[in-house]
Amino acid sequence: MLCDVGGVLIENPWVKMSEEIGRKLGVDPGEVLRLLMGLSRRLDSGELALRQFHHALVAALGADYPFPQLEERLDAALKKNRAVWDSVQELGRTEGWQVVALSNMSREVWGSLQRKFGIGALFASVVLSFEHGVLKPDPAIYALALKQAKARADECIFVDDVEENVEAAASLGITPYLARRPRETADFIRSLGTR
Repeated sequence: MLCDVGGVLIENPWVKMSEEIGRKLGVDPGEVLRLLMGLSRRLDSGELALRQFHHALVAALGADYPFPQLEERLDAALKKNRAVWDSVQELGRTEGWQVVALSNMSREVWGSLQRKFGIGALFASVVLSFEHGVLKPDPAIYALALKQAKARADECIFVDDVEENVEAAASLGITPYLARRPRETADFIRSLGTR
């Protein structure tokens, strides 16, 4: 199974941060979220480091938001979707299954997830966008994950919370699962262990 991290195993930290930044700076949280999501793609691709991300955010907002506060709030916003996390952990222990992380993820967020939760232990291997400079839904990142898994597309299931990403996986012959609600996603993943 290929599994996304942000929005599936962990809650999307940008939603919480956009509310906090919007409240603190008196800016519309929806506008902040759009800005954070756009900048996060550049962060996840490895184009920006976190400090550069911060500079771009401050410039776009036209307001001061201290870098240490950004680091602290990002770390605090990283929370497990516990039911999904547990189901992935169980599946990884099931004979015949390997779980590969396939995620648009920055070096800094991955490092925080490692320190905070030891997330790497959930996976047989990981394919992270910042390491390869390519983001989902680019077919190249799926090819890297299949290579890591030593599997054909038709042997894999891909779980992600972004419709565009699961559609890209499906177009390559990977069985997609769109993760909409943590409990349903956890149930689906648990059902795989009984197949």
